[in-house]
Amino acid sequence: MQLADTTLCFGCWKYSPGTGTLWRIADPEDPSVLSAETSSTDNVQTIVLEPRLHELLNYFLQRPELIHAKSDLLDAVWGDAEGTDAALMRAIGVLRKLLQDTAKPATYIETLSKRGYRWVAPLQIAPTVVPDKVALKLKTPAATSLTTESDSSVTADAVVNAQLRRRREKQRRLGLLSAFFVCAVSALVISLLLFFGKTNFIPSFTQQVTISAMAGREQKPLLSLDQQTVYYQQQTTERQWRWIAHHLSNHRKQLQDQQFSSLGAAQWFGGRLVFQAKLQNKCSIFRMEPERLDVKAEAWLPCRQFMQQGLAAQGDELVWLDQHVESGAPQLWRLNGQKAELQQTFSAAYRRPVAALLERRQVWVLLQQDDFNTSLFRFHLSTAALQKVADFPYAFHTLSAWDEKRLLLSSPAGSFIFSAEQSQLIPLQLASGAFVDQQRMADRLLATQIPRDSADLLPFQPAAGGRTSTLLSALPWLSSNKTDQLLSWNAAQAALVSERSGLPQIWWFDGTKVSQLTRFTQWRQITQLLWAGPELHAMIDQQLFVVSLSDGALTPVLFQDRQLRHLAVCHKQWYWAEFVHQQWQLKTLNQQQIPIELLADSIDVRCAPDQSLLVLQQDGSMLRVWPDSGKQQRLPWKLNWRQLNGNSWTTTSNGLYWLDTDGQLWLARWGQLQSERVQSPELLQVTGLYGHLDHEQLFLQLTRDPETDVVWLQPQPLQ
Repeated sequence: MQLADTTLCFGCWKYSPGTGTLWRIADPEDPSVLSAETSSTDNVQTIVLEPRLHELLNYFLQRPELIHAKSDLLDAVWGDAEGTDAALMRAIGVLRKLLQDTAKPATYIETLSKRGYRWVAPLQIAPTVVPDKVALKLKTPAATSLTTESDSSVTADAVVNAQLRRRREKQRRLGLLSAFFVCAVSALVISLLLFFGKTNFIPSFTQQVTISAMAGREQKPLLSLDQQTVYYQQQTTERQWRWIAHHLSNHRKQLQDQQFSSLGAAQWFGGRLVFQAKLQNKCSIFRMEPERLDVKAEAWLPCRQFMQQGLAAQGDELVWLDQHVESGAPQLWRLNGQKAELQQTFSAAYRRPVAALLERRQVWVLLQQDDFNTSLFRFHLSTAALQKVADFPYAFHTLSAWDEKRLLLSSPAGSFIFSAEQSQLIPLQLASGAFVDQQRMADRLLATQIPRDSADLLPFQPAAGGRTSTLLSALPWLSSNKTDQLLSWNAAQAALVSERSGLPQIWWFDGTKVSQLTRFTQWRQITQLLWAGPELHAMIDQQLFVVSLSDGALTPVLFQDRQLRHLAVCHKQWYWAEFVHQQWQLKTLNQQQIPIELLADSIDVRCAPDQSLLVLQQDGSMLRVWPDSGKQQRLPWKLNWRQLNGNSWTTTSNGLYWLDTDGQLWLARWGQLQSERVQSPELLQVTGLYGHLDHEQLFLQLTRDPETDVVWLQPQPLQ
C-alpha cells in the first residue's frame, strides 16, 4: 500500500501517513467528518506524532494483519543505531496510549506472545470530496457566424451590460476582501495584546514528545544555539557517562568517544560546551567543541567538589559553585579572564550548593538545607551584594529561567514558577510522570522524564559466623513494586510511606493486614514517621501530626511554626534538630514543655542505649551524649552528611549502622570503638537504612536504576 498521498481511517481516527497527523473523530459514523477536507473542527482532536512513532505507525499500516517480529520492527524503524527491545516496547506503549488502545483484546496493535506485534484494525481510505457543481466557460466561434445583422445591436448592448456587471461584482468582492483582512489583522493584534498582557498566564504542558527513547539513562539536555541539535548525557553499560549529539531534523546521533565517571549539566560559553565532570576521580571544568565529539574535551579549570547543576554562563560571564575543602561551606566562583576568583562564601550550615543561574549579571544560587528544604540567594556581580530571597519547604534540585522576572524550579513534588517580586510559588501542570532538568524553549519545555516507582524496602540479615549477608524475603505488606520509604515500626505494628495508590500516602500494618491511612488529593511532603508509645506521628509539610489509626485524621501537636528537621523519641523524651538563623541546634523539651537548646552545631539525632543519644555534628563527627548528666563522648567515625541523605544512618540493638559515599554498609557495635564492614549482598544501590533501638532487625531502602528519557513538553492547545 502506498501511503504518502492517501488519508486513512481506522476506528475513531483519521490519519495522514505523509505528515504523521492523527485526527480523533467524535462521530466516526458521520461521513462528512471522515472526508479528506476535515482538518480542524469542533469534534476533531489533532495529534502530530514525533518522527519515531510516525515511522512505526506507517510500518504497521503498510503491512496490516501481518505478524511483525521485534527484530523486524527494530531494523525497519530504529536501524542499527540504538534500537533495543525496551525502546520498542516503550514506543509501542506510547503509540497505544495516544490511540487510546486500552481495550482487551487490543483494538489497534495486538501483542502476540513470543511472536511480535500485529495491526488488527480495519483500514479504509478517506473519501475525497468532489464539488457538486462544476462551472465551465466554453468558447463557440461558430455562434458568431450564426448571428444575423439585425441582432448585432442587441448583442453589443448585452456585452456592454455584462462587462459593467462584472466590473461592479469585482469591486464588491475586493471591498469585502479588504474589510475581512482589516478585521482579521485587528483581531490578531488584540489577541496578541491580551495574551502578552496576561503576565500570570501559565500554560499546561500536558503533551509529551520523546526525543531520546534509548535503553538506559539519558538526562540533562541542552539545545544547540541554532536549535537544530539536542545535546544530552547517556550512561553506558560500563556505568560511565558521555555526551550524545541528537540532530532533530533526521534523528541522527553522534556519540562522544570520551567517557566520565560523573557528568554535570552543560552551558554554552564562547561557542563551546562547558561542563563539570569527574575523570579518574578528579573534578574539572571541561570545554568541548560541539561538532567534534570524537576529540577529547579539554580539562580547563579545577573544581573541588563535583556539582550536577553548579555551572552557569551568559555572554562572556562564567560562574560555578563549589565547596570549601575543610568546612564544606558552599562557595561561588567566577572566571576573570583565565583566572578563577572566589566571589562569595556561604554559611557552612548549608548542606551543599544545588544549582546556579546567571541572568543579566545576577547569579541566582540554590542551597540545600537538608533533604527536604532549600534556600534561594541572589548575588550581584557588579556590586558583590548578596540577598537571601526565600526559603522553600521543597527539595528543589534544578533551576532555570522562566522569563525575565520569574524562575522555573523543580523538585520531587513537581515544578513551580517562582516570582521573586511577589514571593509566590505557582505550580506548573505537566504531563503524567516526574520531570527534572526543565528548560523553557519558547512555547515548550525541554526536560528529562524519570520514573516514580524507584525505591523498595527489604529486611536485611547481617552476616554471622562467617556466612554471607542476605536479603530476607519481603514481607507481604511490604511488597508493592512502587516507591516505598520512611519505614517505622513499634512492637507488632509498622507504618511506611508508599506510592502504591498514586500520590505518597501513609500506610499502616497492624500485624494482620495493611491499610491506607491518609488519602491526600494533592502532593504533600512527608519527611518522617515515628512512634511515641502507641501513637503514630508524621512530619508533613514541616508540621508534626498525630495520625489516627482508625480514619487517618491528622491532629497537629507539640511544635508550631518551627524549622524542625529529624525528630527522635528516646527514653520517652522528644529530641530534634532545628535550623534557626542559618545555624543547627539540637533541642528538647524541659519540664514545662518549653523547647530548649541542648547542643549547638547538631544536625541529626538517634537513640542509643543507657539513656544516651547519638548526635551527628555539622563537621561530620559523631557524639554520644548523656543528656541527664551532660557527659559527652566523641566517637572515632565520621559521616559525610553533605553527600548522603538523612536516612543513611540508624541504630538497632546491635549498634550503629551507616553508609559511606560509595554505598558500603558499616557497623559499629555498642560498647566497641571499632567498626566493621558489613558484607552486603549484590545490590543496585542502598540509599536508606531503617532500624529501631529495641530490635535487631535492619531494613534497607534499595533504589532501582531508572530508565530516563529526554522529552519535549508541549502546552495543551487553547480551547
